[in-house]
Amino acid sequence: MITDYFQTSLPHINDVLLNQKDKIERVAEQMVKTIRDDGIIYAFGTGHSHMIPMELFGRAGGLANVCAMLDETILNGGGARRSSRMEQLSGLADIIWQSTPPGRGDMIFIVSNSGRNAAVVEMAMKAKEEGIFTVAITSLAQSKANVSLHHSGKKLYQLADIVLDNGAPDGDAQMKFGDYVTGPLSTLTGIILINSLVCESVRLCQERNIPVPLFQSQNTERKTNNNALFERFESRIPRF
Repeated sequence: MITDYFQTSLPHINDVLLNQKDKIERVAEQMVKTIRDDGIIYAFGTGHSHMIPMELFGRAGGLANVCAMLDETILNGGGARRSSRMEQLSGLADIIWQSTPPGRGDMIFIVSNSGRNAAVVEMAMKAKEEGIFTVAITSLAQSKANVSLHHSGKKLYQLADIVLDNGAPDGDAQMKFGDYVTGPLSTLTGIILINSLVCESVRLCQERNIPVPLFQSQNTERKTNNNALFERFESRIPRF
């Protein structure tokens, strides 16, 4: 049936949100602190995981103080096989970091289903070295089932301040039809996780009378303050 993927995914989404409630609330509190202190929320991911940072960035109903570290060298648009090789390249994370360096009072989301490639491992190491609060979104099942491809032997989940498990199985795909396995889960749960965190942080800010820099859709007749938000953050968010 056409709804099989949806019906199979729903219990996983429910588990991801409910079983990690305490950790999700801690991350939301950190986001509130970053908003209150005029900090920047950075987000980094390689391959298909970059869609979670993309979802955070410049989004209708989304936070304006978000810097997505979307380097073309690691995005699929530059070539699927090329991006797969690039994310395994040691030293790349440091180059990307230097182009958009987080500072004290900022935080970073690092997204990787396997959490084992050099780019995400070294990005987490750099964040740890610089004292930047780091949230990993990863599949613990896949990460623990496979060896690190970084010379340190470390994986993303071992380096973050808080780890949010996206609930995806080893290999990501969850639907089996004979010998075929399809229906990846990580993007779906990752985007639900990140939007849930944005909503919760905005709710908490509203309760505490903390002003929220929030984009609204430009494709309606309603007036927005989007241009003022772009101008406010453009010196710290290069892609604005």
